[in-house]
Amino acid sequence: MNKGEALTYANNGGGWEHWRQGFETHPSIGFQLISTAGDMAKFIGALFERKLISQDSLNQMKTIRDGEGLGIVPFTYAGKTFYGNNGGGDNYGAWIAYQPEERLAISYATNAKVYPVANIVSGVVDIYYNRPFEIPSLESIAVSPEILDKYVGVYSRAGAPNKWTVTRDGGTLFLQPGSEDAIAVEATADDKFQIFNGIVTFEFDAAKNQMLLKRGPLPMIFTKER
Repeated sequence: MNKGEALTYANNGGGWEHWRQGFETHPSIGFQLISTAGDMAKFIGALFERKLISQDSLNQMKTIRDGEGLGIVPFTYAGKTFYGNNGGGDNYGAWIAYQPEERLAISYATNAKVYPVANIVSGVVDIYYNRPFEIPSLESIAVSPEILDKYVGVYSRAGAPNKWTVTRDGGTLFLQPGSEDAIAVEATADDKFQIFNGIVTFEFDAAKNQMLLKRGPLPMIFTKER
């Protein structure tokens, strides 16, 4: 990398020693833009001050149909309406929100995500408006190795393109889809785990030798091979 650009990183379980370089998607895929939090704040301010487009065009961008706008979506923070958008890829992301009446821009860029960005932005707004804010606990739930060992194995499902291999290293459970790299999962309960801040979850039933994978509206049950 050059020109001050940063690589993306992912946590492979545990402390800082487990951080590793993540997969890099080329910015041309999905028409990604490379920017900074400061530049995003300048951009959305200029957009709403009509330095870039007309008021009619801005109104069209703010018009919501089927839950989507033309590049802009509304957010409600502290009882106020903000406009902006979010995005990202791999394990990095960005969030921009603008309150036009107060000309307030909230801009955030992140790498090595381990905490929901939406919660961070909401907390920033609460702090700005002197609203009650409680610093979240970031401690992970510790599951004993004896319990984790019950989940270790290879799980398959008829029609699924890949099997899932589940392994344990110390107090951390690792899941590997097919031949891809194994990834550490975060425990939310003794039998429940997540990755990507809860976008994908795994629930184990040791008695039935099953793993329930939830990603989107269709949960899938995988069975441990004997």
